[in-house]
Amino acid sequence: MSISHPERDWRREVVEKLNELTALPRGWDGYHARAVRFDTANFALQMLEHICPADSPAPQIVPGTKGDLQVEWHSENGEVELDVLGPYRVEGWFADDETGPEGVEFRLKSDFTLAAEWVRKVTEPAFAATAAA
Repeated sequence: MSISHPERDWRREVVEKLNELTALPRGWDGYHARAVRFDTANFALQMLEHICPADSPAPQIVPGTKGDLQVEWHSENGEVELDVLGPYRVEGWFADDETGPEGVEFRLKSDFTLAAEWVRKVTEPAFAATAAA
């Protein structure tokens, strides 16, 4: 018996992006921005392991100027944005046809069930969303 990570289509791309962002030099934005902190990147990866289906597309990941990062999905089903400020400190936003363009904001610390539901909704293929309706 061995312990292993489940195969996830998006994992390699996400790990490469997080490694790139943690290696940014100070001032990467032309001012005084910091690289994404390792603990923040590591937490983001763990969070994604719990909220993303194995076959979902990789999220867009962009650095913040304070060592944080933004994890985003945008599709015809809706949008999810998770601002990972640090371990167990996530501010998010979700919008779809039901919420309207203003969407809803939320804060997460340890229970990411709501984020997982929204990521599934946004990343599921359009035909599956239509069939479910």
